[in-house]
Amino acid sequence: MSFCRAMMPAIMVIIYLGKAFGAVSAPTPFPHGCEVRGFGFSDHHLILNETGEQSFYLIQNRSSKPIELQRIETREVFMSPSLTAKLDPLNWAAFASDVENLHFQCFVKEEETIKTLDCRDVLEVCQYPRVKFALSNMGNYWVSTNKSQNEVITDATKKGIYLRW
Repeated sequence: MSFCRAMMPAIMVIIYLGKAFGAVSAPTPFPHGCEVRGFGFSDHHLILNETGEQSFYLIQNRSSKPIELQRIETREVFMSPSLTAKLDPLNWAAFASDVENLHFQCFVKEEETIKTLDCRDVLEVCQYPRVKFALSNMGNYWVSTNKSQNEVITDATKKGIYLRW
C-alpha cells in the first residue's frame, strides 16, 4: 500500500507532462485523410501519381506570390492538354489524375518575364489514398483551383468525388 502511495505522485506528473508536450506538436495543414504520399519532386518539378491509378491531390501555394503550375509532357505523345492552374498565395487546388508520373512546372510571371520556381519551395501537397470516383469523373483534370481548402473540398464532393479516410 505504501508503494502505491509513493508512486501515485510520480505517475500523475508523467501523465500531466505527456499531455502538455503532446499538445505542442505542430498542426498539419492538410485535412483529415489527406496524406503526404503518392507524389515527389525532381528537377524543380512536382511529380504526381506514382502508380498511374486514379488519384486525388490537394495542392497549396504556400508562397507570398501568385504562382502558376503547368504540366510538362515527358513522353512522346501526339496531343496532350496543358493542364495549367494559377494559385494565389495560401490558396488551394484539387487535381485528379489517372496518368503515371505527371510533371508540373511552377513559375511566376513578373511583368513580361516568366521565372521558373522550385515547386518544392512553394507547394504543400497531399493525396487522399482511399478516394472513390464515379465513372463519369475519372481522368486527368483540375477539379477546383485557386480557392480556400474548404471550397476546394466542397467542389470535389459536389462533383461526386468521395474523400474517404
